[in-house]
Amino acid sequence: LTLGFRSRRRERSCGRVSGGIPFDRGHLHHILSNPIYAGRIRHKGQVHDGQHPAIIDPQTWDKVQELLQSGAAISRGSRKKATTSPLAGKLFDETGDRLTPSHSRKNGKRLRYFVSRRVIAGGCQKHPDAWRLPAEQVEGLLTEMIRRHLGKPNAAASVTLGLPAAEIRMTAEKLTNCIGSADCLNLIEQVHLRPGAMRIQLDTLVLAKRLDCLPGQINASELTIEAPFQMRRRGVELKLHLGDPPPEIDETLVQNIAKGRRWLAMVIDGKSFSEIADNENVSTRRVQDIANLALIAPDILDAITLGEQSSGLTTDYPIKTRFSAIWSEQRAQFAAL
Repeated sequence: LTLGFRSRRRERSCGRVSGGIPFDRGHLHHILSNPIYAGRIRHKGQVHDGQHPAIIDPQTWDKVQELLQSGAAISRGSRKKATTSPLAGKLFDETGDRLTPSHSRKNGKRLRYFVSRRVIAGGCQKHPDAWRLPAEQVEGLLTEMIRRHLGKPNAAASVTLGLPAAEIRMTAEKLTNCIGSADCLNLIEQVHLRPGAMRIQLDTLVLAKRLDCLPGQINASELTIEAPFQMRRRGVELKLHLGDPPPEIDETLVQNIAKGRRWLAMVIDGKSFSEIADNENVSTRRVQDIANLALIAPDILDAITLGEQSSGLTTDYPIKTRFSAIWSEQRAQFAAL
C-alpha cells in the first residue's frame, strides 16, 4: 500500500474517467482471491479448473484463501480475534479430500465450519457426499478423544519407551498438564473421517517436545486413536456425539403428531380442513400437512416418542415430504434417512 501503485486509468467515450487511484485493501483482496493465477476460473460463484497453466502453485493459492477467510468478516471497530483452528490442513474425509475452514455469519455471529475441499470447487449439489461440519463441535469432539486416550492411568507408561520408573511419574504429570491445556489439539498430526468413525494420528515430535523426551522414546503404536461417532440432525442443527448418541426426543415432532391425530379425528367426524383451519387460525395447507402425521406407522410413532427414530426423521421431514400411507413403505423410507 505504500509503493505508489495505482489501478488502471480508463477514459470512456463519454469523457468519464475511472480508475487511476492508489491500490487499497479491496484491490489487494481481489488479486489475492482471483483463482485465475492458480490455473482456475470462477464462473457464477463456483471455481472450475481452467485451460491455462497456473503461474503460482495451486496449493499456495488454497493456503492464501484459508488465511483470507480466517481474517475476513470482522466488524468495523471490533478487535480482531484469533479464530484460526489448529486443525486447519489436518482433516481428511473418506475420499482423501481435505476439509478446509469456512465460515458464515448469522445474526452478527461468525459460525465456523470444516468443509470438504471439493464443495468449494464444485458446490454441494455436485458433491452430495461431501462433509460440512460445525468447527466448534469437531474441535470439542477431538479434544475429548485425546483427553480420554492420554488421560488413562497407564498412559505415561504406554506412550513412552525405555523411560526409567523414576521418570514415568514426572512424565505422567507433564502429560496431565498437556491434555489439560487449551491447545491440546496441537498434538494432532492428521484426522481421517469416515461415516460413523474417525481416526486421530498424534504428532510424535510435538508430543516428545511436550514431554521433554526424545522422539525415539515415544511409542508410535499408541499415537493412533479410533472411535465411533454419530451425527444427529434436528432441523438445521447438526450435533456430533461420540459413540451412540443418547436418546433425544423431538418434542415439536411429538406435539405435531398429537395435533395431527386430533385434527384427523375432527375430519372423520365431518369437519372440513378449512373449518379446522379457521378455528385453529392456520392455513388449510398446514392442517392437511399436520393431519398426515396421524398416518405414521405405530412402531415408528413409538420410536419417535422414545427419541429413537432415524437421525434424518426430523420435525420438518414428514411435514414437507410426501411419505407413503402404507406402513411397510414408510419403514423403508424412514430407515434410509
